[in-house]
Amino acid sequence: MTRTRVAIIVFAASVVAAAFPRAAWAECYLENVASPQEIADGWTIHEDFRVVKQVDSAPYERGGPGNWFVDREKTTLPLCSVFDDLGAYSLRSYMLQPVVTKVQVKICQATAGGGSVLFVPADAKPQPSDTAHEVFDSFKRPYAGPCPPVRPVPVPVPRSRNRAGRHAVLKRGPVSWNNDGRRVLRKITRRALNHISPVIS
Repeated sequence: MTRTRVAIIVFAASVVAAAFPRAAWAECYLENVASPQEIADGWTIHEDFRVVKQVDSAPYERGGPGNWFVDREKTTLPLCSVFDDLGAYSLRSYMLQPVVTKVQVKICQATAGGGSVLFVPADAKPQPSDTAHEVFDSFKRPYAGPCPPVRPVPVPVPRSRNRAGRHAVLKRGPVSWNNDGRRVLRKITRRALNHISPVIS
């Protein structure tokens, strides 16, 4: 392996290490799939971290009115692409275990007038347009919703149709009884005794 290729691999690994904690990601090793002779002949390995899933929480305010954030859980799949001495892709390429990270992402910025506008990071790059051959995943697009975000509508809790006065619960042990239940039980008992009494006599 030439010094230039070694430098490129080391630089790529340092960039990934800055984006992912050391304990959260694993490294690709060419020694796992290539012999020392193949490595000496110029076999190389390239690390590629693909985002395969992204889930955002409900937006919430923090740091004053108008500043909105989401908690973003991202699943990244490390791909170890291997190339032979001729530069051809090798079927010895492999994948590592997925890496799940959770970060706070700002989506809306407060204004001096008390409003809220879309937050654009200083290092943001223009999003390429979709083509007939490639459509970008939804999680690779920046937030494009309203600012402030629409608050989620609370789900109403259904109320009981029974009146509290008629169903005052009296608990005894693991079984719960109410006043109506006791009256119904007495009626059933009296009817059963009336049917049994003629048979016994």
